[in-house]
Amino acid sequence: MVMGCLLTSACAGMDARPDVASAPPATVLDDKGRLQLKLADSARAAGNFGYAAKLYKTLVESQPGNAALQVSLGDALTGSQDFDRAAEAYRTAIAIDRFNTDARLGLGRVAMQLRQPDLAVVQFGAVVDQAPNDTRARVGLGVALDTLGRHDEARVQYQNALDINPRDRTAANNLALSLALSGRLNEAETLLLPLVDSPTSTARMRQNLALVLGLKGDVTRAAQLGRTDLEERDVKSNLSFYEAARHLAVEKPVAP
Repeated sequence: MVMGCLLTSACAGMDARPDVASAPPATVLDDKGRLQLKLADSARAAGNFGYAAKLYKTLVESQPGNAALQVSLGDALTGSQDFDRAAEAYRTAIAIDRFNTDARLGLGRVAMQLRQPDLAVVQFGAVVDQAPNDTRARVGLGVALDTLGRHDEARVQYQNALDINPRDRTAANNLALSLALSGRLNEAETLLLPLVDSPTSTARMRQNLALVLGLKGDVTRAAQLGRTDLEERDVKSNLSFYEAARHLAVEKPVAP
């Protein structure tokens, strides 16, 4: 997880954060800029990511050395699914202020969208090294490791996140999925059941449980959960996938 001197705060030595880089945008903008920032933040909160990105881009051009503005631009571009430009904004923020954890988290998430889990491991790992109690980084690192097939290492990160915050439902959900990917279906079901039974359960949690049940051969319950969130054609498609996956697991050759 240690990615070298350039990626960890442990190697900071005599380096110091540049004042402009870490300053909140509102403190370095004029009245017009602060109004634009307020509009951009409101647009992003409302889901109007394209308009927000346009406003942030203008602000970035007026304050090119402010990492926080670059992160906001990256977040808006991520929301509009312009992942390549988002990655560029996050990289610029990191070049300005390598201590900026939000930039690294953003770049890690974008790397996953771009199917670059190795890069995501580097970015999430750097945040974990710098801020070990950041559960977002630990869960993100776990997802990247799972994507690379490194399930044991991934589960360590999810469990660490749960040790930090036992109520972290995202960590628990991803831990369950990681267990399922390793064939530990009973353990996965045990983790997912209380999440799904909660009033705040999400579609992802329910469909992860449907996956586990389907892989266990409990087609009836898997279908019932599937219909909670999906169209019938998607439910049938998932059931076919579960059946194929079960047969594949049965037929998988055992090494001598």
